[in-house]
Amino acid sequence: MNELNEVFILSYGCDLDHSNIDYLVKERLLPFSHWTYKKQPKETDICVRYETFDINPKKHKQLYYGLKFYINKTRLEAFMYSLSKLKGNHIYLNPRARGHAYVYIDDLEYTGRVYKTLDGGQKLVFIDEESENNYPLREKLPMLRKDLHYLKIKSDLTFEESDMLISNWIKSIINEIS
Repeated sequence: MNELNEVFILSYGCDLDHSNIDYLVKERLLPFSHWTYKKQPKETDICVRYETFDINPKKHKQLYYGLKFYINKTRLEAFMYSLSKLKGNHIYLNPRARGHAYVYIDDLEYTGRVYKTLDGGQKLVFIDEESENNYPLREKLPMLRKDLHYLKIKSDLTFEESDMLISNWIKSIINEIS
């Protein structure tokens, strides 16, 4: 078998069209999942991982987390084309670079999920569900200005610089909902 290219796609935004996303995944990816095929199917050269991150916590789902889909370039392009017709942002990310951010504001812990763009130039930070202090923020986030929904920062910043930007972003959200 040939070496697979690994691709990670993230759809993010507020109030994503989960019904159509689910349909696309079931039609275009799920038949080619690692649950269907215990081994890599023939004529595939791409292993796709796909996730969604909805800013609205009432609509946020993790249905596809951990699934791998074995497809070819034509299927990938068709999936991305269909996603592009739906609400939200649908981007390629680095499949080997993601994690969490932890910051403390007034002795309270806040956390964020961090993804790195495929070109490595930026990180996307989202307020996640890891810390109980995040819940009031996540509940109000869909009603806030779009520029507060997530944070984009340069990847080449020091840990301290990134921490400061993330802290300032979360403080801005706290100030907006207070």
